[in-house]
Amino acid sequence: TMRMLLVSPPPPNHMHRITTPLDPTKKFSFVHIAKCAGATWIRLLHTVLELNTCPEKEQGAEHSLFYQKKKHPRCKDADYTLISLRSPRHHVWSQFIMCKYSPWGVNVTRDSDFPRSGNEYKDDEVDFDSWLGHFVSMGNKTNNDLNCYHPLNMQTRALTSREHKPFRPYFRGGGAELNPNMTLAMNTYTALDFVALVEFVHESQCMLYYRLGNKAPSVVTSYLNKACHCKPENHQGNGNGTVHVQYHNGGKRSRLRDLPLATLSKVATLTSADSIIYVNALKHFMNEMAWLESDDALGRRVVCDDALEKWERELAYLDGGSFSVIQLYRDAALKP
Repeated sequence: TMRMLLVSPPPPNHMHRITTPLDPTKKFSFVHIAKCAGATWIRLLHTVLELNTCPEKEQGAEHSLFYQKKKHPRCKDADYTLISLRSPRHHVWSQFIMCKYSPWGVNVTRDSDFPRSGNEYKDDEVDFDSWLGHFVSMGNKTNNDLNCYHPLNMQTRALTSREHKPFRPYFRGGGAELNPNMTLAMNTYTALDFVALVEFVHESQCMLYYRLGNKAPSVVTSYLNKACHCKPENHQGNGNGTVHVQYHNGGKRSRLRDLPLATLSKVATLTSADSIIYVNALKHFMNEMAWLESDDALGRRVVCDDALEKWERELAYLDGGSFSVIQLYRDAALKP
């Protein structure tokens, strides 16, 4: 059985992120958590914005925040530390389909018991449930990851692990690594200089670009003017410089809430710590976006109704099933 800390510590102050500009002439370190749009952000920072970014490669070993900030030979002297987080339910599904369908995943799981009953829609549901069951049944001491990702609180592990490479195919940690210290996780998260969310990647990009200020490349001003608003021609920035890196086409689906309840329960068991971090990050994100939309910053809507409506039902599972991202945004926007 798994023993996880389910009580969230009080969220520390995070608003330094919106009151502190990011100097584009300094060095940026991006902590890449697998399947959290890290490759997209590294491409944006390094290739599009041409910032001094570590790491420069979109693919490769992903490190813990501790290692990257304290010991990585090329990243430890960075001025800023950035990260991207993701809805835990959608993050775990993305790990699964990467293992099942990507050329890399097919190769690394070839000699394991990774479930592959077929490639149809229903096959994915059966295989996903079987894959989750493997980790749930093994408890928090398993290191048998079927030669691919270990989904147990992967995002929180990135914030708390002192391992060089805390993720598969490199991870071989024990119970302590998989049962993370939530106070440490929250304090580490809060100290980050920039936190993006996969579900609101365009809006995150708007915030980053605004904080880069008038020293930033011209593409920044262009994106802010053309994409960071809610006019009909915007369509969340499509065609206006939004970057997206994709590794495969298999297993894609827009609605995970329709998966069997027993399967979703297994996901919840495996992501109890990640869910605490993500809910806090989402609340903080909406407060930060409310500031960006205020007269102190852009003075216009950036988080548009279609973006909120897209995620309203998909994120309702959070906070015990009573979460409303629309209400969260409205509450943040109404704060004095």
